Amino acid sequence: MVSQLVDGPEMTGAATRVLVQNHHVPVERRYRLIDGCCEPHAQLDGEYPSLDDAIAEAIDWVLASTAGDATSSIGVEVCTGNGDWRTCRLPALLLCPLPGSLGSV
Repeated sequence: MVSQLVDGPEMTGAATRVLVQNHHVPVERRYRLIDGCCEPHAQLDGEYPSLDDAIAEAIDWVLASTAGDATSSIGVEVCTGNGDWRTCRLPALLLCPLPGSLGSV
């Protein structure tokens, strides 16, 4: 953390000083899966450390699903530094598995 004191141009005295702090803390990205309505996915409601991990989990779930519903639209959101979630992959069909996933060829 870096701190510095800043004085206003017209102001003098201790009451005019402002402490400015710059935070340079690396933020670990977190991802979550969303359904076709862009809501958190009901069955895949965990958080993942990478985009690849999130998509691999979704592919494994679709392939292992008892309904065999390969038409499930699944997207991914990433958590921002202030805690908001932003869509980074719109819900779409998961057509090709990642290497190492349950259905890889």
